[in-house]
Amino acid sequence: MREFIRQNAGIPVEVIHNGEQYKYILENVSLGGLACQGSLMVAVNTLVEVRMHLLIPEYISQGRVVWCKKNDDLFELGIEHCGDRDKARLHMIEQISNIEHYRNDIRIAEGRNLDGEQAAREWVEIHGADFLSSTR
Repeated sequence: MREFIRQNAGIPVEVIHNGEQYKYILENVSLGGLACQGSLMVAVNTLVEVRMHLLIPEYISQGRVVWCKKNDDLFELGIEHCGDRDKARLHMIEQISNIEHYRNDIRIAEGRNLDGEQAAREWVEIHGADFLSSTR
């Protein structure tokens, strides 16, 4: 049994490795870490920085690669959060959950199939200010 509940996601995430920025897609996230998929293989135990530009406020965190799997032409990384389980991490997961609910609601109500980035941009435009004020 997993220690942490995972929240599915499909939003862009940036992984900074050796000073270089690489674009990945966030597959899921929990209080313990995240899984994302992109073009760069990163060795296990490597420290990386993770950035989620679409969230309000932008989420930036340090992490450690705990696994890396080749999946067709891409690599899937498991990244463990470094440091304490802070308030910012909880807000990031809550925001991603809200975005995924919005994405589902739009699909059901309007028949639009938004990708993760589209859903995040729309949700932040509509609800970002309210969410930000409620987290302070």
